[in-house]
Amino acid sequence: MLALTSFQILAGSILVAYVSTRYFSRYSRTPLPPGPPGFPFFGNAFNLPKDSPWIAFAELGKKWGDLVSITTFGRTMIIVNAAKIAEDLLEAKGGIFSDRPVIQMGGELVGFRNVLTLCQYGDRVRQERKLFHQLFGTSKAIERFLPLITSEIHHFLRYVMLNPQGAVDGIQRTTGAVVLRIAYGYHLADGQDPFLELFNLRANIFARTTQPTAFLVNVLPILRYRPGWLPGGRSRTMAKEWAKIIQNTVDVPHEYVKNQMASGTADNSFTSTLLQERPEDDHLIKWAASAIQAGGSSTTSSQLEAFFLAMCLYPEVQAEAQRELDRVVGADRLPNISDRRHLPYLNALCKEVLRWHNAVPTGIPHRTREDFIYQRKGAQPVLIPKDSLIIPNIWNMTHDSKNYSDPMRFDPSRFIAAETKHAEEDPARICFGYGRRICPGRLLADTTIFLTCGMVLAVVNVNKIYRDGVAVQPRLGQTTGTVSQTFPFQCVLKPRTALAASLIGELTQ
Repeated sequence: MLALTSFQILAGSILVAYVSTRYFSRYSRTPLPPGPPGFPFFGNAFNLPKDSPWIAFAELGKKWGDLVSITTFGRTMIIVNAAKIAEDLLEAKGGIFSDRPVIQMGGELVGFRNVLTLCQYGDRVRQERKLFHQLFGTSKAIERFLPLITSEIHHFLRYVMLNPQGAVDGIQRTTGAVVLRIAYGYHLADGQDPFLELFNLRANIFARTTQPTAFLVNVLPILRYRPGWLPGGRSRTMAKEWAKIIQNTVDVPHEYVKNQMASGTADNSFTSTLLQERPEDDHLIKWAASAIQAGGSSTTSSQLEAFFLAMCLYPEVQAEAQRELDRVVGADRLPNISDRRHLPYLNALCKEVLRWHNAVPTGIPHRTREDFIYQRKGAQPVLIPKDSLIIPNIWNMTHDSKNYSDPMRFDPSRFIAAETKHAEEDPARICFGYGRRICPGRLLADTTIFLTCGMVLAVVNVNKIYRDGVAVQPRLGQTTGTVSQTFPFQCVLKPRTALAASLIGELTQ
């Protein structure tokens, strides 16, 4: 048996003393929100969910209530399962709950701490959010991007004419093309594109490494300093490899824009504009541009993949939306943004896409800046300690049967009021986050989803694929990760009519 070194004994003693103090001191204060009992010192560390945590957190909510606390090694996680509580804390008390947790693997070791999503709230965050608001924070600002978005959707429609089963791959390419043009003025190459492949790899790394319960080092930060030869040391090697990739996704496209500007061939973009206006802010600009690509592509493509899945599973919804498009727009053109106010069912369908499949099902966690006593009417006050992780269970909020009837069903009509019922709550109030950390690109995402769904349904039918004469039933559910996608599935897109096929063929090449 290996003898422990003096350093190891000292480090272990300090860790035990620290965690024990954090763990036992809570009993002398206002109680934490209710939650499952844990072990001394370890808390609930042994039963943290790694797969589909939103489901596990929802189950905890059924037993312990809409506000649940769990502890790991003296650290408190607060699970918020109800939208009203999320608004009370993250909206009304945004000054207290506006920080982000320090996520050891994804944030510190891999480097995502420099991206707006995980930055601690302060001047840097305020500056970037101001830039993003100017870029696409209002409906007027979004208008400048409508030709760009429309052009890329046209590319997508032409692509699926040649590749009828390529909707999922094609939509990932389309959303990537939109944000790369906005951030860097970069146009994708035909076929495989090196920038797109690099950013897709980055998206996978982000989804994997930033989930709070995915790596033990995220739960017990001291493991960040363990020697590489100990069990689990391989994760440090992986982190170094991933960190190089992340840095490349920031530096490579930034240098591309600089080179294009030097040669006089740069397209107008977020990066080129700011490099001309404020070249002294080079570091801020390149990380802000990186956030546009990271935040705008993977989440929007995830929602649109769910749209295609829903159209396969609910052909009656597809048909109803197409009847509305035929009545309002006609068959001789594609819908545009000016048609939106006349298309209530299509608007409701886009809302249902957000609700039915959450691209970020457990949100991006917040962190409490100071101890906070939360008092709800008719409930005992509870303590939310300083440095707690606040995890808004977006999935549960949008699948709560108290707010959404038959929540597992894809039903746009839930958002259309009738004589016998009120419209159900708009999920955009939930899905894009809260308070000072609400998604700054939500209007761009909303516009892209509406135009894509509208143009696709105007000219093509989305159907299940058949093998040996039998329809292949897509698998329901979604992948585990900070950004979550549908499980892999295939569908086939075919023009609705000969006129629709000719309309796609006439789109600008």
